[in-house]
Amino acid sequence: MGKSFGVVNFVSLLFVIALFMGYISYVGKERDEIERLKLSYAIDYASDAGTQAMLQTSDLDMDYTKEKYFKVNPQLALDTFIDVFCFNYGMYPTEFNRATVKDFIPVAAVAAYDGYYIATQELIRSAVNHPESPARDGDWDLVFSMKKPYRYSPTPTSSIHYALNMGLRDTLTLTDDQLYRIDGLPLTPYGTMSSQEARALINTTISNDMAYQINTINEENPNWKNVFFIPNQLTTFGGVNPIEGPSLLVLVQGVNLSSTKPISGFSISGTSVEARRMVVGYQLSGTKYYAFADRAPSNVEIQELFYTINEAAEAGYFADVKRLEKP
Repeated sequence: MGKSFGVVNFVSLLFVIALFMGYISYVGKERDEIERLKLSYAIDYASDAGTQAMLQTSDLDMDYTKEKYFKVNPQLALDTFIDVFCFNYGMYPTEFNRATVKDFIPVAAVAAYDGYYIATQELIRSAVNHPESPARDGDWDLVFSMKKPYRYSPTPTSSIHYALNMGLRDTLTLTDDQLYRIDGLPLTPYGTMSSQEARALINTTISNDMAYQINTINEENPNWKNVFFIPNQLTTFGGVNPIEGPSLLVLVQGVNLSSTKPISGFSISGTSVEARRMVVGYQLSGTKYYAFADRAPSNVEIQELFYTINEAAEAGYFADVKRLEKP
């Protein structure tokens, strides 16, 4: 009887221990999931803030002859991302905290109208001269490259190269001795490039360069071992394309600010610029009419400019029906 009671107690004890260990494991996994969700929100909000700061400058340098074109400031976008990320983790954006966050960012990119910028970790200050091993030197920082084009060549040995842009209305063409612009998209071995293929090429160009920079970082500094990943829709021609306008892409890895083990995340924040068809008001035979700006009569004087036909109607203009019809 005593032995049986001892066995029962032992089994019960094992059950309690297993239950306790399972609870500890569950709590740990739950905490990790919460931290991953927190990191995801922190990155997304910081990316959105960086994109807005990049665009909310005093001069966007918009060119209405180029669809989806305006000037961007990549450094402002990255600085804003880092500052907001610090606030999301309850840290004031001091130089020390900003440097800490930068250590978690192996690569970032800003996609602009006719090219992109890549920010990677570079050695900016050497504490001791170690030419044989620069990773042993002191200070590394995120540094942006010069703008790189969305380059396309029909074949690896082709003597003609193209530079795409997000407007997809024209293409910059480079031959051995000439640089000129052509209307529309370039030719491929299978015909004229489609808009979907052009956007996919822009995405693939950026993602491949980011992956290359990750490999370069791992070679230069053995203290970093970053694994690069981007959602499939960035790298396939058939998926939904998330980069159709100026965008900020940031890879954050190894964050251990509030978690028991390093966690990682990736975010894309972008914007889209749509062309607006302006409406003009004018007088014709004594009557006030409105029509789209590109279809107004050439022999009349434009009196007012409107964003919508509703605004023109409210201002007392009547529809010039023939010129409002789509061409």
